[in-house]
Amino acid sequence: MAYAIDKELHDKAKKMLIAGESYDKIMDETHLRLKDLKRIERNEIIPNFK
Repeated sequence: MAYAIDKELHDKAKKMLIAGESYDKIMDETHLRLKDLKRIERNEIIPNFK
């Protein structure tokens, strides 16, 4: 069974990552795992800067 992320938390984390917030602050506010944050960053944010 795959681990699903709530869409609202995902969008909030993505906006915070783009704004340059620290992983610790994002994890405190969204309760997402570091693994999830890095996946969002790798799959959705970094490809946009190529």
